[in-house]
Amino acid sequence: MEKEVMMKVLIFFFLPFLVLFSLPLDPNPSWYYPCSASRDLAFGDVDNDGYLDLAVARESEVNYLFKNLRGRLDSFPSWQSNDADATISCAFGDVDNDGYLDLAVGNFGLVGGRVKLYKNQNGNLNPEPQWVAENIGAIAVAWGDVNNDGYLDLATCDLFGYPAVFFNQNGQLERRPSWQGEDYNLDLSCAFIDIDNDGWLDLVVGNVNWNIPLIRVYKNNNGVLERRASILSCKPQGSLNSADGIAVGDVNNDGYLDIFVSNYMNAPARNYGFINHNGSIDTFPNWLSSDENASVRSYLADLDGDLDLDYLCANEGRAMAYENTGSSLNPSPVWYSNVSGEWGIACADIDNDGLQAKIDTFYGNGQRKLFYLKRRPVQRILEIKVNNNPIPVSDYAINLYEGFLTFKNTPPQNSLITVNYYYSLDLDVAFGGCYLFLNRQAPEIKEVLKNFKIEKKAKRVFEIYNILGEKVKKGLKKGVYFLKGNVNKKIIVR
Repeated sequence: MEKEVMMKVLIFFFLPFLVLFSLPLDPNPSWYYPCSASRDLAFGDVDNDGYLDLAVARESEVNYLFKNLRGRLDSFPSWQSNDADATISCAFGDVDNDGYLDLAVGNFGLVGGRVKLYKNQNGNLNPEPQWVAENIGAIAVAWGDVNNDGYLDLATCDLFGYPAVFFNQNGQLERRPSWQGEDYNLDLSCAFIDIDNDGWLDLVVGNVNWNIPLIRVYKNNNGVLERRASILSCKPQGSLNSADGIAVGDVNNDGYLDIFVSNYMNAPARNYGFINHNGSIDTFPNWLSSDENASVRSYLADLDGDLDLDYLCANEGRAMAYENTGSSLNPSPVWYSNVSGEWGIACADIDNDGLQAKIDTFYGNGQRKLFYLKRRPVQRILEIKVNNNPIPVSDYAINLYEGFLTFKNTPPQNSLITVNYYYSLDLDVAFGGCYLFLNRQAPEIKEVLKNFKIEKKAKRVFEIYNILGEKVKKGLKKGVYFLKGNVNKKIIVR
C-alpha cells in the first residue's frame, strides 16, 4: 500500500457577486491607532512575508510603521523614525533593486525640511534616514523610472519650490536633482503617468490655489523631461481651486491613463477628473463631483471587485469614495466613513482574503522597456520572465502601488514577456488618523470542508503554492495556499 498524505482543508469556491451603486467598505473602522498630525499613508511589504505593512507620515512628529501580523495590523507602532520633521508625504520604492522596499518621505521645504529616504536593511527600516537631499523639500513624492535604466528615480514637488527629479545612479539617489521644472513653483501634488503610451513616464503636477494651471504635464522625450510643461489645464475658477492630490488610472478602460484630482483649498471645492483622449487631455475637466467636500489625498482602485477603478478620497472630515459604474464615475460619493480623520488614504488587502494570481503577457518590440500591469495595486510579484528566462529583481524597477515596471535590459524584438503576480479583489482602506476599514464584499463564499488524499507516487494533477508564490511539497502549516493545475482554487488550512 502506498503512503498517503492527509490534508484537511477548507476550500473556498468564489461565486460572482454584484453590488449596484454601492461599495462594500465597512463605514466603521476595524482598527484604530491615535496618530496626531498624520499627513500621508503608504502600504508596502517591508519584510517580504507576504503581508502589507502600513507607513504613516506625520508632520513635526516621528513617522510610524505598523507591521502586518499575518492579517492584522500591530496594535502599536512596530517602527518609528528617530527624527521628527515637517513630513507631509511618503511612498515605498525599492531604490537599489535588492528586493526590499525603502521608504521616501517629503518634508516641507519652507520650514527647512528636506526629502529623505529610510533604507530597508533585510526587512527592517533603518530609523535614521540614509539619504537626505541637499537643497530640496517636498509636499509630495513619487517613484518612477524616468530614463528607463531599470532603477526608480524620485520626483518631488513643493510649495515655493520647482518640481524636481532625483535620478538614481545604480541604486543611489543623487542628492542634488539633475532635473527641475522652470515654469511654476506653487505645487501640492505629483505623479508619474505615461500619458501617450509611448513607453516613457511623463510627470503630472498639481498646483495650489493660484493663477496658474490646475495641473500640468511635463512630457518625457526619450528619457529627458521637458522643463516647461506642454500639457496645461485651465486655471482655478469657481469651485475648482487646487490640486491637492493626483490619482492616475484608466477609469473608462480605453487603454489610456486618466487623471483625477482631489481639491481642498477654499471650500466649497469639487473633485474633478481629466479623461485622456488618445494621449492628450482637455483644458477643462470632463468629470466633476456633485458634492463640494474638500479632499486632500486620493487614489483610484477597484473597491468592489468588478475590475474597474473607483475613486477614493481623504480629507480632514470623512473619507469618501465614488463608484465606477462601468465607463465613468458616479459624481456622488456612495461611501463615507463614519469617523473623521486626516489627509492620508491608501488601499491594500490586509488579510489576503481576496488575493488573485494573474499572469500578464506582453510582446517586446526591441525598444519598449516600460510596461503597465493589468491590475493595481500589485500585492506581490511572483516571477517575471522574458522568453521563459527568469529576470532577477536586480534587473527591473517596479512601482507596485501604481502598477508599472521598467526593464534594465530591453526585451528583444518579438520576445514573450510574462509577469506573474498577486492582486486583490478585496481591498481594504486605511485613512489618516489612523483608521482601517475592511472590505466586506469579497466574492460570495461557499465553504466546504474536505479531506485530500495525495498518494506519494501518484501522478500530480496540481501543484500547491504558498502566499509568497513558493511551491509547497509537504508539511502544510496553517495559512492561505493556491492549488494550480487541473484545479485552480484557493485553500485555507486551519
